Amino acid sequence: MCCIRIRTRGERSMSGSRYRTTFNPATGEHIQYTVTGRESDGAVVRYRWVSDPGGRIVDHTHPSCAEIFTILDGEATMTVAGERIVLGPGQSAVVPAGVVHSEANLSGEIVRGIVELTPASQTAELHDALAGISSDLPHTPTGAPKSPLQLGATFWAFRDDIRATSPPIWLQNIMLPILAGAARVVGVRPMRPEWSSRLADDAPDAPTLFDEHDYADLLHRAGYTRGLTHPHPLRKTSELPEWSLTRRVSDHSGNSDDRAGEV
Repeated sequence: MCCIRIRTRGERSMSGSRYRTTFNPATGEHIQYTVTGRESDGAVVRYRWVSDPGGRIVDHTHPSCAEIFTILDGEATMTVAGERIVLGPGQSAVVPAGVVHSEANLSGEIVRGIVELTPASQTAELHDALAGISSDLPHTPTGAPKSPLQLGATFWAFRDDIRATSPPIWLQNIMLPILAGAARVVGVRPMRPEWSSRLADDAPDAPTLFDEHDYADLLHRAGYTRGLTHPHPLRKTSELPEWSLTRRVSDHSGNSDDRAGEV
C-alpha cells in the first residue's frame, strides 16, 4: 500500500485538522477541508466528504468551478447532464463548470469520498454558509433559507460558485440583487463569522472526519499521490472533458478497470 504525505500549512498532522467538520442537515453532508483557497492561492478547494443515508443534493451548477467526486467507501448516485450514474469505491465523476448535476445517497449506508473544485473561488465559504443556514435558520427541505433577505444575500454573493436550476437564471438575476440590496440595508450578511469552519490560530486541531490512510491505495490510483493537502488541483481545468466518469480502480487488489459505472 502506498504512503501518502499529509502535512502542509492547511493541516498539521493526521490526527488533526485546521478545519472543523461542518454538517448540513438538509443535504446530509459532512465536510472537512484539507485545502482551501487560503493554502492554494486560489487554485483548489478539496475536502473529505461524508454523505449520510438518504442524503441528497438537488440539481445545481458551479458556474466558475470544475468539480471532481472520488468515492472511497459506499455508493453514491449522481445525475450529470441528465444521465444517471452509480459510483462505487475507486470511481470518480468529473463535472466541469456550468454542467447541471445532483447527488443522492440511496444505498442505505454511509458514503465517504473526496471532493475537489478548481479554481477554489469561494467554495469553502459557500459550504460553510449553507451548513450554517441549514443548522441555525429556518430553511426549505433542500437547504435554501426561508428568509427572502437571507436567500438574496447568500445566493447573490456566491452566484459565481453555485446556481440553482430553478427559477430560471434570468429571473434569479433580477430577483437576487434586489433582495441582496435590501439585506444589506437591514444588516443581513451572506456568511456569518460563526459559521466559518476555519479554526482560530490559537485553537487546538479538530479531529479528522475520517482517516484517508484507510483508503491509501484508492487515493493513489485516483491520482492523489502527493496526498490530500497538496495545494495543486488533481487536473488542470483545460484538461477536463465536457464531463466524464472514470473507474480508476476496481478493488483493493490493485486490478485496474477503466469501464464506466452503472448507468
